Amino acid sequence: MKILKKVALISIIIIYKTTLIFAQHKQVIEDIAAVVGENIIVKSEWETEYLQAKEQYTEYNGDLHCEILNQLILQKLMLHKAEIDSIVVSDEQVDYETERKMRYFISQIGDEKKLEQYLGKTILQYKEEIKPKIKQQMLIQEVQKSLLDPVKVTPTEVKNYFDDIPADSLPLFGAEVELGQIIITPKPNKYAKEYAYTLIKKYRDDIIAGKRNFEITAKSFSDDKTSAVNGGELGFFKRGEMVATFEAAAFKLKPDSISPIIETQFGFHILKLIERKGERINVRHILIKPTIINQDLVETEKLLNEIIDKIKKDSLTFCQAANKYSEDEFTKSNCGFFSDPNLGSSKVDIELLDKDIALQIQKMKPGEFSVPALVSMPDGSNAFRILFLKSETKPHKANLKDDYQKIQAFALEKKKQKTLNNWADKYKKNVYIKITETYTNCKEIEHWLK
Repeated sequence: MKILKKVALISIIIIYKTTLIFAQHKQVIEDIAAVVGENIIVKSEWETEYLQAKEQYTEYNGDLHCEILNQLILQKLMLHKAEIDSIVVSDEQVDYETERKMRYFISQIGDEKKLEQYLGKTILQYKEEIKPKIKQQMLIQEVQKSLLDPVKVTPTEVKNYFDDIPADSLPLFGAEVELGQIIITPKPNKYAKEYAYTLIKKYRDDIIAGKRNFEITAKSFSDDKTSAVNGGELGFFKRGEMVATFEAAAFKLKPDSISPIIETQFGFHILKLIERKGERINVRHILIKPTIINQDLVETEKLLNEIIDKIKKDSLTFCQAANKYSEDEFTKSNCGFFSDPNLGSSKVDIELLDKDIALQIQKMKPGEFSVPALVSMPDGSNAFRILFLKSETKPHKANLKDDYQKIQAFALEKKKQKTLNNWADKYKKNVYIKITETYTNCKEIEHWLK
């Protein structure tokens, strides 16, 4: 279940697309903004990153244009370290990250055809073009991880950080909640399962007999609508990314062979291997979901009401109930509670909540449960959800008692930034750095010239 408001996909793709437009015109001599070792920052790259940042940081206090150049120089310095230290990112890792991005883009924009129309090129062409940039990003992330993962803050450092903030500069935090959820999907009855099994068995038998084409059958009849538009194709994945039973069957397949019928929580599947590339495979699948009838919904709603009663009678804690019954993997691992994705705090700003959830909890008091409600899941299926409002905090000025986790995160971020800056000041002494004179009037980059 998604809690955060979606970031516009188009803005993400625009950055890659714009970068590639510049990259495709290599015959044009571009303005060079800076050189770090053997890595060049051209003005087009700078402008592209600036456009992205401008959308994200609408209230940035300072010269954002110059700060982006500062960050690009720092990134190229880390890329230089990656090259000197022989840090390696394998082709498989790059391929996996590329496939992951593409699956996300396709799932958000609708289908491959729409994405290709927007990009003005095939998915395959686009993937090959963005791979070099993705590889650079991954190398930089590896260096950053090695430098900053060891950095920690003590409780004393957190208190000192807070005490150094002037009273009139303390941040204001909006209304926050500690909010949990339990989600259960209705289960089909045995007759619906038998019918679904009979149907997919017929498809499998017909495909093996040559009476049906797997790809066309997937497009026409598969209940996985996201992959159905691509003839059931899922894209490359490796072990650990799919449901265990699905994955086990997929990795046993030989090229063009059809799997036995397998059952997962989504329904019944048959699979066909398209290609194997090292530790990753690409398969097509056909999914047939057993039909859920009204009685199945009634039974699920009844179960959730029974869970609420047990929690109220102290025969079960909310955490135990979430671990035992909830089917939402994002919150289940946190005892059923939402958490701030940036700070890891169990208190979540109401502004970050899904609009429907925010409206629902307006009628609730701390300690109360919502009634079971039917909600749509990301895969298009329906499920019942109950919400539990554990606590509520009104808008307030930051304080250590209520906001320790947030302040700790701020203190840690400041320490990490200082660590990175100190590293850069030392490391740059052994690296050739040249900034084109036209751009040296930026205060944000003066430290690179010393």
